[in-house]
Amino acid sequence: MTTMELNLRKQHFTQFILSMDEEEFTELEKYAKTLSLKKAASKSKPYPWALSEKELTSCVREAREDVLYGRCISDEDLTKDYRI
Repeated sequence: MTTMELNLRKQHFTQFILSMDEEEFTELEKYAKTLSLKKAASKSKPYPWALSEKELTSCVREAREDVLYGRCISDEDLTKDYRI
C-alpha cells in the first residue's frame, strides 16, 4: 500500500468517525480499548521458550540424575579444557 493510499484510508476513517452519533462512537471506543488491552496482554506473556512448571521439574530431575551418575563435568575441569 502506498503512502497516498494509506492517507486516503485514514481520511475516510476520520470522516466515518466524525459522522457517528454518540452511541456508535461509544461502541467504537469500547472496541478500541478492548483491542488495546489484548495487544498489551499479549506483550506481557512469557517468552515462547518459557518452560511450564512440569517441563522445568523434568529438566531439574534430569540434571540431578546426571550429577548423581557422573554424566557431567566439573567447572574446574571445564575451565582447564577451555583455557587458551
